[in-house]
Parts: sequence; structure tokens; C-alpha cells
Amino acid sequence: MLSEKNIPFDVVEINLKDKPDWFLKLSPYGKVPVLEHEGHVLFESAIINEYLDEVFPEPALMPGTAVDRALARIMIDLCNNQVQPGVANILRAQPEQLAEKTAALEAALERVEQALDQRGGPTPYFFGTRFSLVDATYFPTFERFAVLSPLRGYTVPARFEKIHRWMTHLASRASVQSQAIPLQQLLANYEGFVPESVRRSA
Repeated sequence: MLSEKNIPFDVVEINLKDKPDWFLKLSPYGKVPVLEHEGHVLFESAIINEYLDEVFPEPALMPGTAVDRALARIMIDLCNNQVQPGVANILRAQPEQLAEKTAALEAALERVEQALDQRGGPTPYFFGTRFSLVDATYFPTFERFAVLSPLRGYTVPARFEKIHRWMTHLASRASVQSQAIPLQQLLANYEGFVPESVRRSA
């Protein structure tokens, strides 16, 4: 988001297993990301993104019509409340829960696939040729799909053809590439999600 709008920024990495007190004072939920801008502290990624799009309006990343803005918010909510938690739930699942958790993620992905199908295509981004907050929201979650195979033996099925095509287009965008996280770092970040009993048996 920040790179897309060419906004200068500093990144402060937080160890989520050992959160410093100063961070917990800024983030009541103890979650990342947190944005500090002009003396204001904001949290929750969807809220931060809309704030940045309003304060730095060029290029605008929310659609121009009310109905498309509503659709964008629906898709962002789907990502934040179903797809992204679905990835975390697979990582955290005990072996006997794994089938249930993968089915839940795939049910959410079916909704994403249907939404992409309704948009028509093939197009590079959710709203056609225009990069939007929907794209900016989904790529960090898509990026984390890569840890599911080495950590839990799960790969997003090929039947989600439009999602795979969307992921490929997003991964090729310069602003996305500039902030991409290497797989080894992702694995280091997320291996702690996997139950210790599963790690011991691997």
C-alpha cells in the first residue's frame, strides 16, 4: 500500500512471540500492523489502508462508484475474516482437525473464486486493469499460502484457477515485489504456529 502510493515510511519489526511494552501501548489488540502518522496511531489493516487512501489520494485505490466501493469492502472483509484466519487455522490445527480446517479455507476460497468469475476476465486485478485496495489486501495472505505445503503438507488446489492467476499477476507487480517476504523468512515467522506435537513428529 505505502509502496504503491510512493509514501516514504520506516518499518519497525515486532517479535509477536515477545511483544515489547511500548508496542502493546500503541496496539490494544497486540496485533500488527500499526500505523503512526502525524501523531495519530491507527491499527487494523483495513482501517489503515482506507485512511492512507484518503490522506494520500493519488493514485486512488478505492473504486470510484458506491457499489464498487461496497464490493471492495465485502471482499476485504472476506479476506480478513475468513481467508486469512483460514490459513492460520490450518497452521495451528491438530492432525485430527486438519481436514476440517482445510475445508473451511476452501469454502472461503470458493467465494473468492466466484467473485472473480462474476468480475469477468481474464484481468490482472480484481477491478480489471486497475490495482485496488482489494489487491493490496489479498496479496499478503496469498504470500502466506507458500508456507502451508512445507509446514502442513497442504497446497491450494489447482481448481481455484482464477485465484492462482490473480496471485501470479499480483506477484509480478513492482510495488508488491519490493515488499515481498522471502519464503525462508515466512517459514521462520509461521513455524511457531504449528503445534509442538506436529513439529516433533515431522
